[in-house]
Amino acid sequence: MKTHVNVALVLKNLTARYPAAVENALERITLDVNSGELLAIAGPNGCGKTTLLRAASGVLAPLSGSAGSPGQPKPMHTLSPENRARLLAVVPQMVGLPSGFTVAEAVMLGRISFHGWFSPETAADREAVRAALAAVGLESLSGQSIETLSGGTAQRVLIARALAQGASILLMDEPTAHLDIRYQIETLTLLRRFAREHGHAVVAALHDLNLVARFADRVALLSGGRLVRCGSPKTVLTAEILTPLFQHPMRVIPHPLHKYPLVLPDGEEPAKSAGKLPQPRKKR
Repeated sequence: MKTHVNVALVLKNLTARYPAAVENALERITLDVNSGELLAIAGPNGCGKTTLLRAASGVLAPLSGSAGSPGQPKPMHTLSPENRARLLAVVPQMVGLPSGFTVAEAVMLGRISFHGWFSPETAADREAVRAALAAVGLESLSGQSIETLSGGTAQRVLIARALAQGASILLMDEPTAHLDIRYQIETLTLLRRFAREHGHAVVAALHDLNLVARFADRVALLSGGRLVRCGSPKTVLTAEILTPLFQHPMRVIPHPLHKYPLVLPDGEEPAKSAGKLPQPRKKR
């Protein structure tokens, strides 16, 4: 029996370029993101992970193609910031929390699209903040100053702020950057739980391929702004695909307990004859 799949975000032939750039940063990306899944975006430095998230969120207008959500007739980049914020929430890379705020006040910033900057917060706003803090396990710290938080806790505040928006699509740019192993695991466990238990569509750009293998339902590999593979970690994270992609010998073995792929850089020198980069699969 086939399971009904709810598509939350659609990228169709998405091509994008930054104003001063000569070459396209993204080239004809076609990708669906489903409700209830964690989709990882991975690839070498400069492959277009952050650009893809910016174009998907509507912040970067495409040269051609579109990013949109089923049920919303307009592309993301044509929507007002307030309307975009109600569809999707973004946690950008290396963003700081505003100083002088409590945890609850920082999360309340996620409700700006509902009550505006100068309107008083409502009971609905306060309940959304309480629920978001409870979801990330920080309800007891609501009155604490954000200057006192550890890196892992601050990351959870950023996620709570995104959740408080009430958006069903979460776009995360390196959500585990600068976190130690414990907080990396906690953060991705949290994001996967939001996807599976609450039906969020979570898209996370990640560098660590072993975190991708452990937590992602699907992984989209980029190279030079192109989508070269998309599928389950077991089908995409293979030595045959990763060695030419990263231009370094890779060894992939099953995890001894859980059987998901373990990606191991092999050898001390870059691959001199790593082969051709994997090409995008043509649709038949």
